[in-house]
Amino acid sequence: MTFKKWLPAVLAVASVAIAGPTPRSDDRFLSFPVQHKQRVRSIGKRDADVPLYDIAEASYLVELSIGTPPQTVKVAIDTGSDELWVDPTCSSRDLSEEEVQECEDDGSYDPSTSSSATIFKNGSDIQYGIGSVTFRYVADTIALTNSSASVSNAQFGVATATEQLNEGILGLGWGNGVNLNYSNFVDVLAEQKVTNSKAFSVALGTAGAANGGIIIFGGIDTKKFTGSLVSNKMLGPQGREVENRYWIQMNSVGFESSSGSKTYSGGDIPIVLDSGSSLSYLPDSVITAMAADFSATYDRQAGLYILQCSAATQSSNVSFAFNGITIKIPMTDFVVAADASGQLCGLGAVSSTTTSSSGQTDSTALLGDTFLRSAYVVFDQTQNTISLAQYANCGQNEQSIPAGGISGVSGACGSSSSTSSSSSPSSSSSSQPKNAAASVKYSAFSLAIPLVAGLLLKL
Repeated sequence: MTFKKWLPAVLAVASVAIAGPTPRSDDRFLSFPVQHKQRVRSIGKRDADVPLYDIAEASYLVELSIGTPPQTVKVAIDTGSDELWVDPTCSSRDLSEEEVQECEDDGSYDPSTSSSATIFKNGSDIQYGIGSVTFRYVADTIALTNSSASVSNAQFGVATATEQLNEGILGLGWGNGVNLNYSNFVDVLAEQKVTNSKAFSVALGTAGAANGGIIIFGGIDTKKFTGSLVSNKMLGPQGREVENRYWIQMNSVGFESSSGSKTYSGGDIPIVLDSGSSLSYLPDSVITAMAADFSATYDRQAGLYILQCSAATQSSNVSFAFNGITIKIPMTDFVVAADASGQLCGLGAVSSTTTSSSGQTDSTALLGDTFLRSAYVVFDQTQNTISLAQYANCGQNEQSIPAGGISGVSGACGSSSSTSSSSSPSSSSSSQPKNAAASVKYSAFSLAIPLVAGLLLKL
């Protein structure tokens, strides 16, 4: 039985789907455009129905075509977990009417109707701080939409019960022989020669740049970053953790504006990169100083620091330094809207220190979507590296990741685009997926941004 916890994050997102280019496979890589989907959830006062805040956050959905004949389902991608499971319980009484509808819209999978499915007797449980799932393992074919290419016998979970979860999850962490005793999503791609290595790149883009984001398994897009990719070795499990995650050494956190710059105390720490978290989680010393700089006040009920949106200007940025590379995030991108008027915002980071019901204190620093939207990241399990560059968007130039890694590869975007969140996306994406030389290909995904009510951490 696997247990994990979700630290509480702020709630809500705006909801409008934007059509994007078709997923593509070529030269042993698969690329999938990010579509933005937004909605809002209100946080109300305890003694009234009047909303206190309407706060935006994001997760990212992929569309899988599973079984024979194919059944389409959507799941949230998560670099902070390892397993794929589908079919949350949409009729759960703890879901809102909107969440139930979203759950139903994500589709469902019934292995009994698939001629290529193998149903196992064993399964697993995952316990989240908010929500839980119990599932049975199944192996089946997962195909690329609009293509005859597929992989066979991919193992995943089919939920038999869920609480407070309205979407399945596609974990992109470590699989067979590391965190799991079977081959997970990333493993299968490499084992069946879909990709050259267990690596993928992530450019989330921003909510304001339609279709600017891309996720490429086995490849990179040099027109989604500026400067050179800088590789740093991944760290092993930290603190009381025993399983691998995407840990990297961070050297400092700072703030820059027209009046000068500063470095916050306590930013020299190991930190996790996790696409499953809308917010970032930083040491108390960093958060306290950052909040003071913006006159932000912590709201315990909302679970974040509230500030005037006018305090976040395009001329200021938060900087995160690693060995050989500093990622700069415009302050306007490091806050989230907290009300419909546009006057109140939430700081894009909170304290990483948590206290359990037994009084035990834990601190796991994490960089979530408020960081990742401004970074181009390559997660490479084969090379045991995480490579970073400043996100930009100046078109499309996709290529496979060579077996020797990609450190030093230069982006095609100029420095003026290095922190731009409004660069025009490419219009040259292929209209149909291509079959590569590899004998098999993986699934079809279309991406969207839905709600994730927390941050996934393993006990």
